[in-house]
Amino acid sequence: MENPKATSLLSEILQKVSLLTQKEQSVESEEVQEDVVLSEEVEAPAEVENADVNEELAEATEESVEETVEEETSLMEGYVTEEAFASKLAEMDAKLAEMAEMIDREMGSYIKEKAEMSAQIEKLSAELASEPAAEPIKHSPESEEAEKKIFSYGKNRPSSTLDRVFNRLNNK
Repeated sequence: MENPKATSLLSEILQKVSLLTQKEQSVESEEVQEDVVLSEEVEAPAEVENADVNEELAEATEESVEETVEEETSLMEGYVTEEAFASKLAEMDAKLAEMAEMIDREMGSYIKEKAEMSAQIEKLSAELASEPAAEPIKHSPESEEAEKKIFSYGKNRPSSTLDRVFNRLNNK
């Protein structure tokens, strides 16, 4: 599930870093070759100047070596060392073991509660089984049918069309 854009950027960065290190190595080899050529060109009477040049070249090579070491260390700062990785891994293992113990304790209490509740259920079911059942309820439709109360309002008035419609609907 790597991001293709991120991998392409990473590969470009690695290519550029490798090109830089190759250029630095070629520059160092050229400086060494120049040292050799300069030392051969210098004659015996100019040994004093040769010593100065050698010191300057030695300082220049030391500076270039220091620069490459600094660049390498700056490149390595972004990466995790094995010791740091191992220490973080050990911390994570310790936290995981702690969490596992906590979960075991919680599950232990839940298991105890479950056992207690099942014992209560068994006890209650035994008590209910020993008691007799209640008498069944019988339905008698005759007792429910009571006289309907009829309300009549305005008996002496003449009936309208609406009254006749309602009477037919209600008498069915």
